[in-house]
Amino acid sequence: MSQADSDELGRLQTTLEITHSLLSAVSSTDPVTALVARIATLCRGGAAVYDEEGRVVANTGEAPANLIWHEIADSLQPDLSFTVGRWSVRSRRVSLQDGVHVIAISSRGPETIDLIGGLLLDTAERLLGAVHGIQYGASQRDRRDNEQLLAALHDGMLPAREHRFWARMAQFQFPAYAPIRTLEISPRGETSAAGTDLTSLASSARAAGLPLLIMLHRSTIEVTATASAIVPDSPASDQWMHSLTAEYLVGSSAPTTSLTEIPTSVREAETALHIAAGWAAATPSPTPLAPVLIDRIDLSTWLLSHVSKRQLDQRIERTLAPLDSVQLRETLITYLAAEQNITRTAEALFLHPNTVRYRISRVEQALGHSITSAFGLSNAILALYPAIMGRYAELHNEPRSRQNANHQGGS
Repeated sequence: MSQADSDELGRLQTTLEITHSLLSAVSSTDPVTALVARIATLCRGGAAVYDEEGRVVANTGEAPANLIWHEIADSLQPDLSFTVGRWSVRSRRVSLQDGVHVIAISSRGPETIDLIGGLLLDTAERLLGAVHGIQYGASQRDRRDNEQLLAALHDGMLPAREHRFWARMAQFQFPAYAPIRTLEISPRGETSAAGTDLTSLASSARAAGLPLLIMLHRSTIEVTATASAIVPDSPASDQWMHSLTAEYLVGSSAPTTSLTEIPTSVREAETALHIAAGWAAATPSPTPLAPVLIDRIDLSTWLLSHVSKRQLDQRIERTLAPLDSVQLRETLITYLAAEQNITRTAEALFLHPNTVRYRISRVEQALGHSITSAFGLSNAILALYPAIMGRYAELHNEPRSRQNANHQGGS
């Protein structure tokens, strides 16, 4: 056998050994992590997989993952060879079903990377693509089944069929006949929910170990799309909903154990989301807005949410018509948000307390009644309710989630 044939045989043997070792990782319950661990063992160093933003998907070994990513991020080359301190590194960008990823392998011995680095990256790229393809296909099937089940629940059912639907929900880890909540979730601002939102919400629920049914929902052509969901009524669900408040508005129905009530629950969740949108419009955008749970809102909010918006706006306009001064309206809103405390109102508006008293007296003259009377106070609060709630959050300099808890009965 010639030296060339011997070298080729040795190369093939090494390739088979690497492939066999890495293939065994595919059958693991966490194939990506197992694959990275086996790569690190073979190169006697470290290995990592990053997503396109540089977040670590999986990592093992002592190599400095953050420093390695900085080197990779500074270059657009698909394949790189470089050193970080005592570590020799090779990396490769790969396109997978869910976006571009980067595989990086590192070793303190450059000879190891030179000898098998290319083979490791070639094999890892193929296996990583296969793993992601399998997971992507499974996730797509799960998402389709998820959406079909939720759509059927929205359409309603006969009580005689309810047990069949509970059996289907058990496939998504929902305990049978346990209380559930219907949610309507919307990105903060005027944008519609999109498929990327569903992916993000499903991923965060999965990380929290929370059963979830979710789909895009548009009640009419004129309104923006929302993410409609069902979750268990549990402390874990409450915590998950609150974790969304920086990016989303969340409206929730009252809990129910009857799947036949889901259509009613959807309408409750839509009402709760409408309330959240009204509060958000009157609240500084960086301020978190807690989920609005229809069964925990205060009586004023509940009453206002069940009135025709057009008729309500007309009545509010008539009530506030005498108060045509923007300055006086702002003073009244701040005064009510400050719980009728003259000193705190003055501090918030950078005014002398006597100026606040003077303005409040002018408000009372314009409205024709004392703002401290039960009748006058209730009318003013109802007419200015969303603005008062928004100003309250500003004055107390607290997350809206805590402020809502103060105003939601039963919290």
